[in-house]
Formats: sequence, C-alpha cells, structure tokens
Amino acid sequence: METNKTVLSDSQMRALVTRARDAKEQRFLELSRQRLDRLVSTKIRTAFIGALASFEESYGFLWGHGKADEDLTPEEKQMREVWNQTRTKVLNNGNAQMRAAQTEIANHVIKWNRYHMELPVKSSDVKE
Repeated sequence: METNKTVLSDSQMRALVTRARDAKEQRFLELSRQRLDRLVSTKIRTAFIGALASFEESYGFLWGHGKADEDLTPEEKQMREVWNQTRTKVLNNGNAQMRAAQTEIANHVIKWNRYHMELPVKSSDVKE
C-alpha cells in the first residue's frame, strides 16, 4: 500500500514550526492593533457625541430642540442655525481627532496583554 505522505527532516520540521509560530504571533499583533483601534475609536466617538448630547439637553430650549421646523420661532430658527454650524464643527473636529488616533495606533506595534488575574494560593494547615 502506497501513501502520499512526505517525510520531513528534523530541520525542516523545526523551520515549519517556527514559521507557524511567527505567523500566529503576527496575526495576534494585528488583532491586538485592531482591537485597540476599535476601542479607542469608540471611546473618542462616545466622548464628543456625549458632549453634544449634554449641550442639547441643557441648552436645546434655545433652538427649540425636539420641535418641528414649522413650530420654531424666528429666534429659535436663528439659534438652530448657529447650533447646527457649531455641531458640525464639533463633529468634524472629533472625527479628525479619531482619524489621527487611528493613524498613531497604526504606527505602533501593539500587543494586548489580555486579561490577567493571579489567584492567591493559601496553604491549608489543617491538623487532624
């Protein structure tokens, strides 16, 4: 009975294992970078969107926040225009900062240390 199995020398097997280990490490580093990128992006986005929401909650009465356009007073229409321009500037700045953070992350080698917990070992001095 004939088989198609290839016999590898010891050095070939070691090289194969080393390449597999290196490929796994590179994949882990890439996943670590992607994870940090995703987490930082979410946190930055949450910060500037949350700030806008706080302003709308506190000062939205000035521009009729929650009202339909046809129900706005002339003063509220004017203030809404000012608010929309300000909101656009804040969103543009936040997005620019997020892109800058992503670029900075891409320029570094990131290795996630994962979650690490050390459990204390207590000796049991039970006397019988």
